[in-house]
Amino acid sequence: MAEALALARSAKSRTWPNPPVGAVVVKDGVIVGRGAHEGPGKLHAEPVALNEAGEAARGATLYVTLEPCNHEGRTLPCAPAVASSGVTRVVVAIRDPNPTVIGGGCRYLRDRGLEVICGVLAEEALDLVWPFAATDNFTHGYVELKTAHSLDGWFAPPSAGRAETAPVFLSGEAARQDVHRRRRRLDLVLVGEETVRADHPRLDGRLAADHVDVPDTDPMAGYVDTDLSWNGGFDRDHYVVFAGMSARRSANRAVIEADGGEILFCREAADRVDPVALCEAATLRDLLTIMVEGGPRLAASFLNAGMVDRWVRYLAPVVLGDGIGWPGDIQHPEGRTREFSLTRHEQVGDDLRVIHDRRNFADVLARVTV
Repeated sequence: MAEALALARSAKSRTWPNPPVGAVVVKDGVIVGRGAHEGPGKLHAEPVALNEAGEAARGATLYVTLEPCNHEGRTLPCAPAVASSGVTRVVVAIRDPNPTVIGGGCRYLRDRGLEVICGVLAEEALDLVWPFAATDNFTHGYVELKTAHSLDGWFAPPSAGRAETAPVFLSGEAARQDVHRRRRRLDLVLVGEETVRADHPRLDGRLAADHVDVPDTDPMAGYVDTDLSWNGGFDRDHYVVFAGMSARRSANRAVIEADGGEILFCREAADRVDPVALCEAATLRDLLTIMVEGGPRLAASFLNAGMVDRWVRYLAPVVLGDGIGWPGDIQHPEGRTREFSLTRHEQVGDDLRVIHDRRNFADVLARVTV
């Protein structure tokens, strides 16, 4: 199963809206077939692995990170192909978290006499497909908020003490590399206009470029600029800008588009781009998974709108005493604080990475391993 998970992670491109899946066929203790899903419209991992195994699949065991599908979409269902391949045993990491089909593939295989075991390396498998699971098969776009701050809660030193376009890194190299790996797995990395002005970020995954277990391509980069007041460019050949409807006639529109910026106009709320409308526009642009990186005002707007599915916090072992912090109380519009559950925490270099999920990860894990 570890090999199957490695195959799923090594897909050359992001597979959304399909989940990444890996499969391995084992006969007499030897791997005879490997497969990974490479994206919508392409073969699923199971038929790729079974095709490679050929006749050696008869009497073999299939290890797969997600239960074989038993419904038809862009491709034929996998469960019938698995049942007719000759394998006699199927080991599944997790059942399909899609609530409309969960368990269907496993039942199909058991009904036809195959031995099915579920729950091997389940936590790793669920984490790999979490954007798919957290959104119920992308009934809405997935938003992952990433923040990095000091022990006393500041995002950066005071602006007055900073060089105009020099990024400030509170976290260490290992944490920054971890962020780049996470970026590569998502479609879009998003910051606010003030971050673009201050840092001139690239928002790519260059620190993970030589890693084999992340997609080869960088995510799209973008920023939010409600009134299109910034025309100083962006350090990417092509990028997206989310602007308010009121900026359609902005004099900067032509300048931004000539620089490679693709402007997506969104409805506004309280004179700012509405995060809900932004996610709708991103989805129409096939940007289904978003990493919101900051600054704090943009992060707060997504939290206030209830649009954050996962919050990844990097806690740096420094004390700033003062600096750039949250813009104010972070509350749900109705006045209720947003509730997140703690999923895990672990040391990354000298920093602490803490992951909170809006949908309880442990509850979903229990449901997909029954």
